[in-house]
Amino acid sequence: MGYLFFQILIWILLAFGLGGIVGWLLRGFTHTFQDDEKGDDDTIGRGDDHIMVALLRSELNDYKRRLRALESATEATRPGDEKPKREISDEWRPVPQSAPKGQADDLKKVRGIGPKIEQTLNDLGIFHYDQIAGLNRENILWLNNHLHFPGRIEREQWVEQTRVLAKRRVGQAKRA
Repeated sequence: MGYLFFQILIWILLAFGLGGIVGWLLRGFTHTFQDDEKGDDDTIGRGDDHIMVALLRSELNDYKRRLRALESATEATRPGDEKPKREISDEWRPVPQSAPKGQADDLKKVRGIGPKIEQTLNDLGIFHYDQIAGLNRENILWLNNHLHFPGRIEREQWVEQTRVLAKRRVGQAKRA
């Protein structure tokens, strides 16, 4: 009978301990949800958390102050206040030819020039490698504007490529 008494006592203590642990966990979860429902103006009140919240709010206010200072400093230099871009003048247009001298060069041999761009160049009066090879800075700006590919001529080095192709053509003509 003594053995049965101790066995029941152990089961009661285990149930009490397990109930205490489950209750403690549930209490922690409910307090977490209650803290989430509180507004930002309420202090949390558990341990040193309210000190940490006050420090974080202070740091946030410092960042907001810095942001306002940066915004006011950049207001003086808005994108609309930039100096206007240079206008592309028609005086910069490369000298066009009404028709090719002899047979037109295959401009598609230049890396970056496809059939569409070749046709556009032909419409603008450019048929030969030496026309592209002789372009100056203003001519390139004018062509970039009319081809709607800013910087493409420089990036793909059309002038350098056409100089090489023009020299080859002249070399082939001398041999023949």
